Amino acid sequence: MKNIYFIFLIPIIGLTISSCANSKEDTSGALTQMDQVLDQPNSTDDGINPDFPTVTISSCYLLNNSTIDNSTIDNSTISDNSSIYDSTVKNCSTVSFSQVRSSTVDNSTIIRSKVDNSTISYSRSDNSTIDNSTASKSRVDNSTLYYSTDDNSTFDNSTVRFSTTCFSKIYNSTLDNSTACYATLDNSTIRLSVIDNSTISNSTTDNNSTIKKSTITSSTINSSIVDNGSNVCQQSIIDNSTIDNATVCNNSTVTGNSTVKNSSSVCNSTIDNATIDNATVCNSTVSNRTIQNLTMSDSVAPNVSSVSSDNSSASYSAGSNISINVTFNESVFVDNSTGNPRIELETGDPDGFANYISTSDNGSVLYFIYTVVSGDNSTDLDYKSTSSLSANSGTIRDNSSNDATLTLPSPGFSGSLGANKAIVIDTTAPTVTFSPANSATGVALGVDITITFSEAVRNTDDSELTDSNIDSHITLKKINVSGVNISFDAAIDGDKKVITINPAKNLSSSQAVYVAIGATVEDSVGNVIAADNATFTTQ
Repeated sequence: MKNIYFIFLIPIIGLTISSCANSKEDTSGALTQMDQVLDQPNSTDDGINPDFPTVTISSCYLLNNSTIDNSTIDNSTISDNSSIYDSTVKNCSTVSFSQVRSSTVDNSTIIRSKVDNSTISYSRSDNSTIDNSTASKSRVDNSTLYYSTDDNSTFDNSTVRFSTTCFSKIYNSTLDNSTACYATLDNSTIRLSVIDNSTISNSTTDNNSTIKKSTITSSTINSSIVDNGSNVCQQSIIDNSTIDNATVCNNSTVTGNSTVKNSSSVCNSTIDNATIDNATVCNSTVSNRTIQNLTMSDSVAPNVSSVSSDNSSASYSAGSNISINVTFNESVFVDNSTGNPRIELETGDPDGFANYISTSDNGSVLYFIYTVVSGDNSTDLDYKSTSSLSANSGTIRDNSSNDATLTLPSPGFSGSLGANKAIVIDTTAPTVTFSPANSATGVALGVDITITFSEAVRNTDDSELTDSNIDSHITLKKINVSGVNISFDAAIDGDKKVITINPAKNLSSSQAVYVAIGATVEDSVGNVIAADNATFTTQ
């Protein structure tokens, strides 16, 4: 009866078993084992789908043109139009030119086969179709993944459609109508898909795809949405797309009726035929950015928030540079090709102008410079009025081409230069007063001679005047500048404003006395006194 059963089974299922070494004899006893399996009570011969139990094969065997159902395939090769149902394929097995359905494939290779409603892990798929399955930690080459879920795998030259893949690497492939999260996509095509928290490089994204919280480099983005904090950098091209709350940088191009909106930033890039709405365009020097055919929807003009200076609160003399910093409530751009903006300062008669020199990196602060000239004086430097800032035939505008409102805070009030800094402009040298006065007569013989300054003075090398060095600044002679020297001792008071000269001996009666000081002392900001002298006659 056994021989009749075996003859009946061969033409029905066409089962061929051979060793990998193609030996003509079954040295392992596996054929005997298979015979024993077929003889077991739970083996069936109902049609072409026999129900095999687990078969442990110690060598590598080839099963061709077979149906394997509810079994375990371990370290074996299945090929040539076989079918695997509700089974486990594991331990470096190979499935080729076959169909795998509702099974588990672990640590194996699938070649030119179809995998449906199965689980694949730690395996490799080549030239196959994976449909409605779960794959993880595997490599998929030259294959198609449909309606499946993939985790932490590598795809090369494959197609992923209507599927979800996370923590995976996708190279030279197509992602269509799918979702990728925390993934790396390189040199691939992305269509009608959602990309979240991933890296996209050297790829094309189009057909209404959505990219969120991702980094896109050297890629082309067509008809897509880039939002939620994504970065588009390194010479990418954005065409007919929406950039929403994202960053575009590093020589990328935004073109083809794209929209940049909702707090997005476009820096160091080219914007051509695009719409910028409630966004920031930075690094606005003409050489680093091109803006053409631009539509701006922001109609609110920028205005001045405050005025201050980088200089400390101190006194400054002629030749000093004073910076004036004007802060706006948003980024602005200055075009000074036809005229340079300036601020009129209250510096005396005539008043001076601080001229525009640069803009801060974020575009919200304009820097002006003023050089103090002789005759300028101010006890607390401020601009002349609220209208002192002028574009002076140039332009100051925001990135929506709105002309800035140039009204300044009221001088001396909150936000003004005078309120924020205490800058003193002093270009007037101290004045000198002699006693006895010049041309005085009948001066008492024992009188002290004094030289009084209008403000404290010091040596021109910025050192302090003292009793020990003051004598060198004084000349005291009989008759005139060519006369005989008169010995004396001089002292300066604690305020450094009065020099007292005591002749060594009482002066003679009817003696003409010449007293002088050179241009050798200055005030605290470096204004040097003019040399001066006086001549008087004793009684």
